[in-house]
Amino acid sequence: MFDPTIYENLKIILEGMIYDLDFEGVLKVSGRKDLVDLASMSRTYQIEVMLNGKKEKDVRAKIELKAGLEDLADEIMERETDKTGCTFSVTFYTTVQDIEAECSRTGEAMRKLWKTDGEVSQTLSYIYGLPRGSYQNQIDIIIHRKLHEENSEQFEDYLDRILIAAERILIKGEH
Repeated sequence: MFDPTIYENLKIILEGMIYDLDFEGVLKVSGRKDLVDLASMSRTYQIEVMLNGKKEKDVRAKIELKAGLEDLADEIMERETDKTGCTFSVTFYTTVQDIEAECSRTGEAMRKLWKTDGEVSQTLSYIYGLPRGSYQNQIDIIIHRKLHEENSEQFEDYLDRILIAAERILIKGEH
């Protein structure tokens, strides 16, 4: 028998918190993946949610928790390091019409919200052949600090920020 890893413990905590928000009607879970990559010996937990805004549309988000081979090896070998743990990221999906104005406001709002905790980037795309004017905006927030069981309370703060971010995205980045 073996003890659960940091990844397994954090995954259960995060999943429980998200499903509690789903039960309360704050968001709607729309997909879930628990992946093991045997080539890199990494594990990834992804949960997709629809964040209900005050407007007619929702913002879709993918929340991800990930641990790699080095994390597992350090944990098994009981090497205490700040590089051991899980990485956390969230990706928002929405549309924009005015690329410069909307992306600028959204980027600024996300950087203020996530401060030094996360790196914010936006990737725009469109489907060739369809009329231009509406672009898909993928907003990625990657947290660089590794998470451990001792700081799992950080999830509550991150989930609060995700809900605030969805509201700001719906109103196109206004503060």
